[in-house]
Amino acid sequence: MTIRNKLIIAMFASIFIISSLTIFLFDGGINKNFNSSLPPKWKINVGKDVNAEYLNDKKTVEENLVNDDKINQKNNKNNHNTNHQNIIDNNNNNNKNNNNNNKNNNNNNNNNNKNKNNQHHTQNNQQHTQQQHTQNKKKENHNDNRHKLPRFNDESGNPFNKIDKVYKLNENKNKVRASKVREAMKHSWDEYSKVAWGHDELHPISNTYNDWFGMGLTIVDSLDTLYLMDLNEEYKNGRDWLAKELNQKKDTGLMISVFETVIRFLGQYCTVYDLTNDKIYKDKAKELGDLLLYSFPEGKPFPQTSINLANHRAASQPWMGGCVVLSEVGTIFLEFNHLSKITGDPKYKEYSDRVVDALANMKPSIPIHVSIDGQKFCSHRVSVGAMGDSYYEYLLKMWIYHDGREERYSKLFQESADAIIEHLYKVSAKGDGYITIMDYDVPTYTQEHLTCFAGGMFALAAVSNITGGNIEKDKLYMKVGEQVTKTCAKIYLTSATGLGPEIAHFNTNGDIEVNGRKAASHYILRPETVESLFILYRLTGDTIYQEWAWKIFESINSVCRTEKGFAGIKDVSNINSQYDDNQQSFFMAETLKYLYLIFQPSSVIPLDKYVFNTEAHPVKIQYE
Repeated sequence: MTIRNKLIIAMFASIFIISSLTIFLFDGGINKNFNSSLPPKWKINVGKDVNAEYLNDKKTVEENLVNDDKINQKNNKNNHNTNHQNIIDNNNNNNKNNNNNNKNNNNNNNNNNKNKNNQHHTQNNQQHTQQQHTQNKKKENHNDNRHKLPRFNDESGNPFNKIDKVYKLNENKNKVRASKVREAMKHSWDEYSKVAWGHDELHPISNTYNDWFGMGLTIVDSLDTLYLMDLNEEYKNGRDWLAKELNQKKDTGLMISVFETVIRFLGQYCTVYDLTNDKIYKDKAKELGDLLLYSFPEGKPFPQTSINLANHRAASQPWMGGCVVLSEVGTIFLEFNHLSKITGDPKYKEYSDRVVDALANMKPSIPIHVSIDGQKFCSHRVSVGAMGDSYYEYLLKMWIYHDGREERYSKLFQESADAIIEHLYKVSAKGDGYITIMDYDVPTYTQEHLTCFAGGMFALAAVSNITGGNIEKDKLYMKVGEQVTKTCAKIYLTSATGLGPEIAHFNTNGDIEVNGRKAASHYILRPETVESLFILYRLTGDTIYQEWAWKIFESINSVCRTEKGFAGIKDVSNINSQYDDNQQSFFMAETLKYLYLIFQPSSVIPLDKYVFNTEAHPVKIQYE
C-alpha cells in the first residue's frame, strides 16, 4: 500500500472517530435547537470564572464588599490559597473517615450475609442460590455506602454543622440578634391579625388586605416560624383558626396556583406535623393532596398550573398555549413524597414520579416552559431564577430527603448543576460571580434575586456526597456557592438602602446596576439571599455570613418597617423610596425564619436531619 493511500485511510479513520465521539457526547441532550449550547459532560476547566479570587478576611463588611480594590492582592491570594487548602484537607479527612466507615459497614454486612448463607445452606441445602444472594447483597451494600448522605462521628465531624464552637463564643450576641428578629416577626403577625385576620395578606400602608387564595395564606404560611420562635400564643391562635375555620373545599370562585398551594400549604402541613405530631395537620395535608391530584390531566405527566379546589376544574394559562412552567411542575417532589410517607399512601409519590420521569428525558438544563405532555420545549429561555429555580433545587433536596437511595436525583442534579456552571455562571470584570439567564443561547448578564438561593444550593451539594466522593467536583460546587452568595450579599450592602433589587445587571465594566433598562430596582421582602447566608454559615462556621445577614436585617427593619407591618419598596437605590403596600406571606415564612435561624444553635433544625422546601418549610430526612 502506498504512503498516499495510507494517509487517505488514516484521514477517513480520524474523521469517523471524531464524528462518533461527537454523536456519543451530545446524544441524549435536550432538543436540537438548544442542544449545542449545553455540556454533555462535566468540565473542570472553567478557568478564571470559577477560580476568581474572593475576599475572605475578617475586616468589616463595608471593607470586604465596597473597597475591593483597596485590599492587598497578595494577602487575598494567600488567604484564598490557605482556605482552598483547608477545603481540600477537610474533604480528604472526611473522605478517609467515610471510607473507613464504609469498609466497616461492608465487613459487618458481609459477615451477616455469610452467617445467613451458612444457616440457609444447613437448613435448606440451597448453596448456589445463597451464594448468588450474598453476591447481590455485597453489591447493594457497596452502592448504598457510596451514595448515601455522609456518615460522621465526633472525630470526623458533621459536614452539615460547623458552627457549634463559634456560636458559643458569640452566644450572647446571637441571642440578642435572634430576639430582634423575633420581635419583627411578632410585629408582622400582630398587625396582620388586627386588620387582615383570615385573609391572605396584609396591605400595611392602605390598612387593607388581599385574597388571592381565599384560604388565610399568612396564617398557614407562618405557623412553623411562630412555633420555632416560641411565639406560643400566636401559634395557638393560628392552629385553632386552621382547625376550626379553614375550609379547603369552599368555593371561593378563584383558580389558585397549584405550585403555590403545594409549597405554601401542603409543605407547611407536612412540616408542622413533623414538628408537633398534631393530627390536624396530617388530615389537612391528605385532604389537600387528594384535591390537588385533580390538576393532573388523564394521560399527561404534568399538572395544570391552576385549580379550583371546590369544583376540581384545572387549567393552564391561555397565553401559554398548552405549556406549563418548569419550576411549577418540578416543585412537587418533596411535598408529595413526604405526604406519602406520613399517610402511608403511595399514590402521591407515584404522581410525583411521573413528573420526574418526564423531565428526566429533557435533561440537563431545561427551558422554563415545557409542553404539558412532556414532549417539547415551549421557549429558549434557561434560568435558575423565575420559572426555573426550584426544579434544580428539588433535584438536590430529593436526593438528600431519600438519603441517597434514589440515584436518579444525583444524576439529574449533577448534569444540571454542571451545565449551569458551564453556561450560566459568569464572573464580572470586578470578580463578582453570579448566575445569569440565557435567551436563545445568549447571556443577559443579569441576575435575578430569586437566583440567590443557588449559592446555598451549590454549597449544600458540596457536602452532601451527591457526587459520590468526587472531591474536585465538591470543591467546585462549594466555590461557586460561596461566590454567588458573596455577590448577592454585596448587591444588598452596596445599595443606598442596604436592600437588594429584583434584578441586577452586570455591565461591561463590572459595575452592578440596580436600575435601568436591564435591571429592576424594587424589593419585595424576598428571602433568597439570607437563605444562602444561613446555609453557608451552617456549613462553614464563618461568622462573616452572620454579619452580612445582620446588616440586611437592620436595613429591612429600618427601611421596610411601618407602623402597621412591613412592606417592600419600589426602588432600592432611593432612600426615600415609596412602599409597595404588601406584606408578603413569604416574608414571615422564609425571610424572618432564615434570619432567626442564622442566630440559633445548630440543634434548631439541624441540616443533617431536615431539608427545607422552597418556601422554607423543613421536613425530616428519611433515613432507613
